[in-house]
Amino acid sequence: MQKFVILLTYSVSLLLVSCEANDYPYVRIKTPTNRQVFNAPEVIRISAEMQSGDALSNEWLVVTKINASHDSIIINNRGQGFQGNRMYHLVDSFISEPAAQYKILAGATGGAGPSYDSIFISTN
Repeated sequence: MQKFVILLTYSVSLLLVSCEANDYPYVRIKTPTNRQVFNAPEVIRISAEMQSGDALSNEWLVVTKINASHDSIIINNRGQGFQGNRMYHLVDSFISEPAAQYKILAGATGGAGPSYDSIFISTN
């Protein structure tokens, strides 16, 4: 009986420790900044970082040109997929068009689920 109690205690402790690291990732678009205005045509460089206490399984960066009639995706960067990394950095760029608005969305999935960061930029 004593071996069973020790084994059960060890199993519960291991379960609690392994679940402790499951968290939502930290996602941040480093550049550009929210509501930044550019002079088109200009190359807009996007940099986003993702971090997690456990492994990241999916990372993505999506840029959408916002239009009154319909939105169009300009960048759909899906990263490297599952790498088991705790930190990931996505960098991409595009050439802006005059008088345009863009939504930039970065995201990642960690042990507890997905997290996102989004910003809007525009051009003259």
